[in-house]
Amino acid sequence: MAPSKRQTKSAPKPPAIDPTKIPTPFTASPLRLRPFLDQLDPAKVYITHIDRHPPEYKKQIFTIPVILNAAIALLILWRTYSAGPTYLAILQTLFGYTSSATVDTLRTTRSEQVTILLRRVGMFALDFSVLYFLGVWPVTFFFEQPANPVSYRWKLGFRKEEVVVRVSRHWGSEDLMQGVKQGQENAFFKTRVLPAIDREFMKKTAYLMMGGSWDLDFQSMLDAHALVERKEVELQDLDRFVLTHMEGHGWVVWQWEGETDVIESRRQKVVKFKSTLTEMGKESLFWRWTEIVEECRDKDGGFTAEGQRVVVKRVQNEFEKEGVDFEEVVKSVGGLD
Repeated sequence: MAPSKRQTKSAPKPPAIDPTKIPTPFTASPLRLRPFLDQLDPAKVYITHIDRHPPEYKKQIFTIPVILNAAIALLILWRTYSAGPTYLAILQTLFGYTSSATVDTLRTTRSEQVTILLRRVGMFALDFSVLYFLGVWPVTFFFEQPANPVSYRWKLGFRKEEVVVRVSRHWGSEDLMQGVKQGQENAFFKTRVLPAIDREFMKKTAYLMMGGSWDLDFQSMLDAHALVERKEVELQDLDRFVLTHMEGHGWVVWQWEGETDVIESRRQKVVKFKSTLTEMGKESLFWRWTEIVEECRDKDGGFTAEGQRVVVKRVQNEFEKEGVDFEEVVKSVGGLD
């Protein structure tokens, strides 16, 4: 009897990606942003918003890194001045010339030679560490091109409303918009984008938003203000956007809602809910709905999930008595949060 062939299950294929569809929550970029988007790097992801902190507060925050970087620069200059002759003497010795750093192996003991060696190695290590880890700070702060914090503030000053442009650091648009999971389903969206627009985090001024995942693009910030001044872009058009580039679609954007927008959206839905009932001649149901909601909120335990179910049931009963379908009315106004 021939041995039966063992049936092996093939690995499930990943769901096909529709290249013609822009992943949620992104949409095609509006034409009004084109002048600004043309100046960005398609390989990067950007976040823009308007910093409305008072100018005096921004000055206070900016003063701290100015003092810190100036102090580091002075420390390095002092160290260069004080240690320069020592390094020059050691260099002369390496080239075979006698100098103050030359060690007479005949007149010094092995212990003294080891001590001199360890002292110099320690000096090299300390100076290298200072230059490697701290030296880059004042260089980028004062001299980085095409723009740096100092040149940015020198040109722009401190304004009531400033365009902030954050750019992704060590990751980019390919990480966010390619692969099986794209857009809001992507891990980078959840771990890099969402924390960067968190309501509490957005209370910070721009200079405090730099970190491992995001940097400030000072040149793009200057470019944005230049476009606003030339009236090519409106200031409000750059508020609360996540910008990324997607192959086949170009730049795609997501404008997230701020706390004010959410509150206003809820208010408008309630107003529309009341207007709909008024047009039906059932305005009394609106006031009955508010009474039931307030009763539940005032009870011990607050507005819990169970409490919400009780409210919905009671409201539905009240609406049914008047011959009105509660769910249909709610659906017509876009839902009640």
